[in-house]
Amino acid sequence: MAMKQESQQEPITDHIKKEHRKTDEEIAELEKRVRGKRDDSLDPVFVPMKKELLGHMAAEEKVLYPPLEKEVREKIADAIKEHKEIRKHLEDLTTGGEMSESEWTRHLKMMEEEIAHHVQEEEKEILSVADRIFDREKLIKLGEEFEKVEKQYE
Repeated sequence: MAMKQESQQEPITDHIKKEHRKTDEEIAELEKRVRGKRDDSLDPVFVPMKKELLGHMAAEEKVLYPPLEKEVREKIADAIKEHKEIRKHLEDLTTGGEMSESEWTRHLKMMEEEIAHHVQEEEKEILSVADRIFDREKLIKLGEEFEKVEKQYE
């Protein structure tokens, strides 16, 4: 039974890539929905996306980055700076109730661009290293730890 459960787990790198694609879809949905100032009609997409992003970034910083520190120290430092920018954008968007539609959309677009840059660099220069240096068992174990950290943000 434990073997079957283990084989159903996915490597951390696959999990992260799936979440990156999901965030792209959520941002596209927000862009379609925004009308007027930031209002409650965006909450069904924005609120869960914010929680997911905060959990995702925390899990990367606590689970993925530390074991890769030796191999890609500078890339990790850049990724953490990008996380800070994304958190700032999320906060701006959360408190943007008085913003005009164009201002809120501008903040969303800036966050989208930051995330796109972050994802491209991370997948190319961090996740590829993880796939290269860790075996499948280690990647799955990291994936399980990653999910535990993310659940703290639900």
